[in-house]
Amino acid sequence: MPAKTDMAYTAYETDMPINQGKAEKIKAMLPLWQVGMKRTMCILSHTLLTEGKLPRWTDTKEWDDRLSQRQWNSVTRQAKGMMDSWMGLRQNDFKRIVSHSKLDTETRHRLYKINKRRAWWEPVDDEDHKLARRIIKHLRKRIPFPDPARCRTMVMDGKIAEIQPSHMGGVYYYWARVSTLEKNKPLYAPLAIHSNLEQHLNPDDPENLCNQLQVRVNEDGTLTTHLMTARPKAAPRETGSILGLDWGMKSLFATSDGRLYGLSLFAWLKARDNELTNLTRELGHARIPYKRSRRYRNLNRRIREHVTNEVNRVLNLIADQQVRELVVEDLDFRHGGLSKPLNRIVTRAGRHAVRMKLDRLNQIRGVTIIRINPAYTSQECPRCGYTSPKNRPDQAHFHCQCCGHTNNADIVAANNIKARRSRPEYWRWIGKQNILDRLRKEHAQRCPDRIHCPDHAERSTALPRQRNSQGRLTRGYKKVA
Repeated sequence: MPAKTDMAYTAYETDMPINQGKAEKIKAMLPLWQVGMKRTMCILSHTLLTEGKLPRWTDTKEWDDRLSQRQWNSVTRQAKGMMDSWMGLRQNDFKRIVSHSKLDTETRHRLYKINKRRAWWEPVDDEDHKLARRIIKHLRKRIPFPDPARCRTMVMDGKIAEIQPSHMGGVYYYWARVSTLEKNKPLYAPLAIHSNLEQHLNPDDPENLCNQLQVRVNEDGTLTTHLMTARPKAAPRETGSILGLDWGMKSLFATSDGRLYGLSLFAWLKARDNELTNLTRELGHARIPYKRSRRYRNLNRRIREHVTNEVNRVLNLIADQQVRELVVEDLDFRHGGLSKPLNRIVTRAGRHAVRMKLDRLNQIRGVTIIRINPAYTSQECPRCGYTSPKNRPDQAHFHCQCCGHTNNADIVAANNIKARRSRPEYWRWIGKQNILDRLRKEHAQRCPDRIHCPDHAERSTALPRQRNSQGRLTRGYKKVA
């Protein structure tokens, strides 16, 4: 598994044209692989819950001897990587819960320290650790430990799947020497390199081929393979502009300087939505499970690949310019104009594609990525700061109810995203109501017309009438000087 933090890793899909006999030998390893990962996960979770930290290694000497110790080593590494990923995601969830809580500052600071060390189950009985265990118990109940029994991917390192260049010439330039269940009888599988990987096989290219093979056994019995490359991470850009990015569906990306990208994606998705709706209706009438339909799987793959390609194309266009930082929000691609099945597909594909491409731009091209809290960026006026859902009467237009500012709604959101970059770091973790209160307070201080401001009118009519020091009846709203 990749471990060097100063390197950028990329997985490229390749073809492995092998006969049925070799394919069956590889597929025969999957059940044992899944059992081994499940057993490893049980050991890791038990040690974590009792001792508060993960073990440095897992003893596999007494395990099923149908897999060699080198193969068991790959199994345990893959399971540990899954656990590390789960813990990293729960760290962010833990921080978000603590930030949204009403705990005092000192308690939050101590909980942040515990969370940074991942010491939630550390065998200490002080009040802070007890509270940390309650929080992580809540998170674990909502999102349990990973279940490797459902994982159909085998990550084989160079000890059991050695990637070798061909010494005999021919059509295939690379072969994989894979250890199977038959002792001392490895199989040799040719690897058909695609064009996106072939360009990096030049000795002068900074991206080098890793000695690792990823094999996925699909539900229909086919095999999908990936090769991994590594290259040093790029230094951060020191010159260039700062852009705010708002992503959606009608316009895939809107920038803070007024540009709209990916305007044709929504029309293409609407056409595919009709195809998907008709196909699911036909399969339902025929009582055919969706996953067993090749047409359904191919259409799903086509949608995911198109969304991914469009995201990569647009972000490459933006990164080709003199851009030093991209300020983004953590949202997805849900849209009311699509059916639920397509919304689910596009949301997953789009969110994953954007996250992966932004990480890639940071690692390979040195573009700094700043993530901000997305709360009310689509409702806040960039001119006067008035925040209300009435400012956005529809998906495409923005009209401030206070100062009258109008613009494209996506461009307004992109400007607000860029402006929120200057907020303190803790703004990324505080709750929506807290953000709304702060935005309204700031607007009250700089409102250009307090008498006719909708916010002023709402507050003044909502508060009860009271008597002032002169005995006159007044509203409970106090004007801000």
